[in-house]
Amino acid sequence: MGACSPVSPDEGAGKNITQQLPEITVNGRLITEKELANELQYHQNNNFNIVVRQAAQALVVRELLLQEAGLTNTELSPVNEEELVQKLLEENVKYDDPDELICMRYFENNSHKFKTAPLLEVKHILLPAAKEDLETRSIAKKQAKELIKKLQKNPEDFSALAHEFSACPSKKDGGMLGQISKGQTVPEFERQISGMSEGLVLKPIESRYGFHIVDILRKVEGKQLEYAMVADKVRGYLVHRASHLAVQEYIQSLVAKAEIEGIEMQFVEENIFLG
Repeated sequence: MGACSPVSPDEGAGKNITQQLPEITVNGRLITEKELANELQYHQNNNFNIVVRQAAQALVVRELLLQEAGLTNTELSPVNEEELVQKLLEENVKYDDPDELICMRYFENNSHKFKTAPLLEVKHILLPAAKEDLETRSIAKKQAKELIKKLQKNPEDFSALAHEFSACPSKKDGGMLGQISKGQTVPEFERQISGMSEGLVLKPIESRYGFHIVDILRKVEGKQLEYAMVADKVRGYLVHRASHLAVQEYIQSLVAKAEIEGIEMQFVEENIFLG
């Protein structure tokens, strides 16, 4: 799909760790600055303070589980540590598997989630601009608006304009991306065009690569799936949700009885350590 379509690799949380890191203790055991600095790489956010908080919470949860299992983080290899923590959770975390009635009720209340992905036939013009280059992005957006106005008057010029202006390899085919479905373009591009109707989109579509002028040639809406086709998926999701909530409840019980200094534990992020 060219420069506009691959899902980009995760952007690391490489932050300047020379900033002050909090001193955190869990039941008297100090989480070292080295441990916290090493954990930062596994958390991503443009706000460094949020990255630190997420990393710290993950380490606190990990330490609580190790202490509950009667371990210290220096006694075992990572593999053995994971096995023993999993055993601890299996012994202490209980939940009921959803029965058929619960699964069917969830499907009926959320049937909109169980459709085939819409299929779109799309052509576009990419005006490139690095996302950190605000001046270039402003210029690209203005140019995109001007080209859209031209195409409103002369839609037959799309191929020629794509060949002249587009930075995507699809310019050789008049900007044609062909048929695309879920997961074939970067999320921010997909999210915007998925709700559009057929025809020339009358505003520039912004992505990490710049601004796109988009013409949706054809759109085939997703089809509703029957329960029998997704029963296993529904059950799997409900089991996962039940187990996750049970694990979080168990972790919260450990937090409630622990003496934790240096951080206020919150459970709004995925901060459950499972090995």
